Amino acid sequence: MNRIAQVCVNLPARNIDKVFSYAIPETLHFLDIGWRVVVPFGNRTYEGFIVALSALSEETSFEYEVKPIMDVLDSQAWFSDSMLQTAKWISEYYLCTLAEAMRLFIPGKTGIKSEKQFGIISGLEQAAMEQILSRLPPQPQAVYDYLKKHEPVVLSKLKKVFGDYTEAALNDLLANKLIVCTTTAKKRSVPQFTTSVRLAILPAEAEIYLETLVGKPAQKRLVALLLQKEEVKYSDLSTWQITRDTVNRLVKAGVAENVKQQVLRNSYSGMGLREQTVRLTPEQQQTIDRIIPTIDEQQYRSFLLHGITGSGKTQIYIEAVAAVRQQDRQAIVLVPEIALTGQIVSRFKERFGEDVVVMHSKLSIGERHDAWQRLQEESAGIVIGARSAVFSPVTRLGIIVIDEEHEFTYKQEEQPHYHTRQVAAKRAELEGAVLLLGSATPSVETYYEAQQGRHILLTLNKRIDHSLLPEVQIVDMREELAQGRRSVISAPLQQLLADTLQRQEQAIILLNRRGYATFVLCRECGHIIKCKHCSVSMVYHNSSNMLRCHYCQASCPAPDICPVCASRYIRYFGTGTQKLEEELGKIFPQARVIRMDQDSTGRKMAHDRIITSFSRGEYDILLGTQMVAKGHDIKNVTAVGIISADSALNLPDFRSAERTFSLLTQAAGRAGRGDKAGQVVIQTYNPEHYAIMASSSHNYEVFYRQEIEARKSLQYPPFSELLKLTVFSSDENQARSQAEHIARQLGKELPYDRQTEIIGPFAAPIAKINNSYRVNILIKSKELANIKSQIVELKLNSRNDVLLDIEPLNIL
Repeated sequence: MNRIAQVCVNLPARNIDKVFSYAIPETLHFLDIGWRVVVPFGNRTYEGFIVALSALSEETSFEYEVKPIMDVLDSQAWFSDSMLQTAKWISEYYLCTLAEAMRLFIPGKTGIKSEKQFGIISGLEQAAMEQILSRLPPQPQAVYDYLKKHEPVVLSKLKKVFGDYTEAALNDLLANKLIVCTTTAKKRSVPQFTTSVRLAILPAEAEIYLETLVGKPAQKRLVALLLQKEEVKYSDLSTWQITRDTVNRLVKAGVAENVKQQVLRNSYSGMGLREQTVRLTPEQQQTIDRIIPTIDEQQYRSFLLHGITGSGKTQIYIEAVAAVRQQDRQAIVLVPEIALTGQIVSRFKERFGEDVVVMHSKLSIGERHDAWQRLQEESAGIVIGARSAVFSPVTRLGIIVIDEEHEFTYKQEEQPHYHTRQVAAKRAELEGAVLLLGSATPSVETYYEAQQGRHILLTLNKRIDHSLLPEVQIVDMREELAQGRRSVISAPLQQLLADTLQRQEQAIILLNRRGYATFVLCRECGHIIKCKHCSVSMVYHNSSNMLRCHYCQASCPAPDICPVCASRYIRYFGTGTQKLEEELGKIFPQARVIRMDQDSTGRKMAHDRIITSFSRGEYDILLGTQMVAKGHDIKNVTAVGIISADSALNLPDFRSAERTFSLLTQAAGRAGRGDKAGQVVIQTYNPEHYAIMASSSHNYEVFYRQEIEARKSLQYPPFSELLKLTVFSSDENQARSQAEHIARQLGKELPYDRQTEIIGPFAAPIAKINNSYRVNILIKSKELANIKSQIVELKLNSRNDVLLDIEPLNIL
């Protein structure tokens, strides 16, 4: 062993942020920077990432025993140099550990699975051992006898043999020091293989051998079959009434041989493989002509493609990716939600076939691992997925496309709180790749940066196929109420839906809520049923007659009487997707309605199945939450209804107007994308708000001018940077006092130039989630670098009761 590896151990602990030295054994002499390895750490085994190497000399000394690396997880280095640099940048910029940053680049949170295993302690005198066992119940004695014959045995296998009393028996044996417990590690993702059988001799020899198989009909059938087919899969043998024993006999005779091949798991295999010829519009051609020269230069450049809904942005992405693939470089295409993946995958597969792999969290770890393997081996050149796909192990990156770049789902809500757009920009910069951001409603920050020249601004102002933007009608729900109409579906929307159904066209209804009702209230005493673990009301779900918390997922049966005053005047208030579905059924009993929200899309590929069914015309109305408003291009959709358009405007968040404008504009853009005119009804209690008025005319510039002035006057992004610090505690007073102490510590070092402002501490709007109280501190600054340095110096970034969110999109 003459080399030392500096290994970042994949530990969940935030207070351990350092690398550890491990010796590289001769058997693993090929190891280099970027490999994933298995290492001992304490009395357990962990995954690790090699981040540096050094030579071992006689002068080298260590404070601790240097243990050797135990094994490798892959057949090549997982991290390229640029991936490693990106991980280090994430660690520094978002104030997380290097392990947390590197963990983002692997499928699942770790590449290995640790499991307890048990064996007997050797060296015990027989008489002493028997005396101890005689005092124990029969179950520990049976487990001990089993371990004596089969050791070491993993816990899962022992449970299969001994059932429920396994752990109690093991505890008795451990307490009496008869057995020892260790941990074993195995790869979390195991490649999947298929086995086939083929001839091991020449066909002419097989013909002769066939004549000798008198009285052996099964062997004769198999030899005859192998003469017709090169290989036969084991899974297909039963079709010809051939058993594995028959195969084994021919293999033993040297006539046949087994062939093992890896099967790459792919839920999207065979999707969208009909190639279509697309003619670009003049506007599209001008746009792509500006992008391709920068791709040819192979230098970092970022573009913002601002195109109205239906203007053909996806085709621009396809043409740009095609130019990258011609250079034999790879592409990452990001979409904001899994619900949008299916359609864009289909479009790309029409052009690129099996060169496309898909990556998102609904796929199994095995599927993600196989997709990443194809990218590493360069047998695929394009990866499409949600935000985590930005970490894909592409080896020769040429472009990163971020579709609907304004979407808030590109921000990771868990630690580390990275923003996909920032990570993509850093990765593209390191690899000399193009970054292409696209949206009909760009984020205010991105559009401002484009105005300042940090992105090259490209625009598409016309819809393809000469289709027009839909007409939008704003319905003031206050007037509906004044006229005695209390339905959640206004009269104009009812009329629009009736006309649409009569023409055998389709409609989309957007409601930014799920469940049957938003809360359950007792009309006798006013009690609202809230979650016991969170400071929010429980939501009623009609299909299961259950109340559910949408934060901690706690649930309970819906009560018939009030739990406080025992009154039977329990009523359900507000409108959820389930209740709206029920109301649509009453108004339009002949309409075929399908619902798409978090509750109906829990299963794998559920989004794609719903959208595919709706696209085929199997349903008349698609009803759902935000996921129905984005990305879908269905020609027969001519009507869109938006319920509670202003609900987000009431949130105490400076981005509420931006969120409202984007959602309404995107939802309205689903209508009239074919050769039929589209119509949209927006229902609101605040029709005068500039975000709603601008969305009704599809006018981003009007919205942007008013929004940017409001941001400037209050010095909110893009005119400042934000950092949100949240203190957690099961004790409300402790959470508050800790937050106040932190605010005082940070305030002592503030510069006197008024460039930085500390807002708070203040209780989070949802003050308790899952029995944990939350207190926020918001820091607004022209430059966060000094504040970040203070946070590191005070070790706030390593505390388990503190969460840091750099550039938060949600300040609630």
